[in-house]
Amino acid sequence: MQRWENEGLARLQTALVRGMLRFTAAPLGDGPVVRGVLPVPTKRGVGRVAVWDGHDIGTSVAYDLPLVDHHGDNIPASALAAALRQAVRQASDDPRTAAGHDREGHGIPVVAAENVGRLLEDGPEFDLTDALHAAAAGITPSGGHERAGKLCLLGFLLLDRHSARLYVTGEGLSDTVGLDVSLRDEEGAVAVGITGLAAALPSLIAGDQLQYNPSDAVDPYCSEVFDLTHW
Repeated sequence: MQRWENEGLARLQTALVRGMLRFTAAPLGDGPVVRGVLPVPTKRGVGRVAVWDGHDIGTSVAYDLPLVDHHGDNIPASALAAALRQAVRQASDDPRTAAGHDREGHGIPVVAAENVGRLLEDGPEFDLTDALHAAAAGITPSGGHERAGKLCLLGFLLLDRHSARLYVTGEGLSDTVGLDVSLRDEEGAVAVGITGLAAALPSLIAGDQLQYNPSDAVDPYCSEVFDLTHW
């Protein structure tokens, strides 16, 4: 089993914070959002995420999330987000969910990590929205604008329940192009992340390899569309 030092666990906690930031703002509608992400000094390998309804802070419930699995391997932030979503959905079906739980220093009831851990063991249920976010984030890293000469994501669009179009420009491209990417694996399950494609894109563009992946699609938002759904 892998042993984690404090510095390594801190990096996992930081990844959890970055992954949860996108859930702090209210969605385009109503629903629970993240109130905060907290380090838990008394519990090694556990991150705490507080969730509220976005209106009444008294609705807050905190969920302890295991940062490593029982083999000692780190759990991706995307899997933690999916498991947290499942836990929140299950809790919303039971208004008594906060009853009987211990409370942390700010008085927020805490759901133990074991409860979320069971969801992770069964395999987190990723939504299509997770795949769309991962596809776009895989092109443009979080943290700001791309430097000149780097690939730049100008837009994205969910095309259907299987694919999305990423609008990109950058060195090696004469104009904005559309890249169609798959959001599901060969078995049809939602795939979170297109790391292989994201890593290969610079060489595909630099070597003018996009021309071998043509698409007949016509899009008013770009000059050409390339089909990369087989990646």
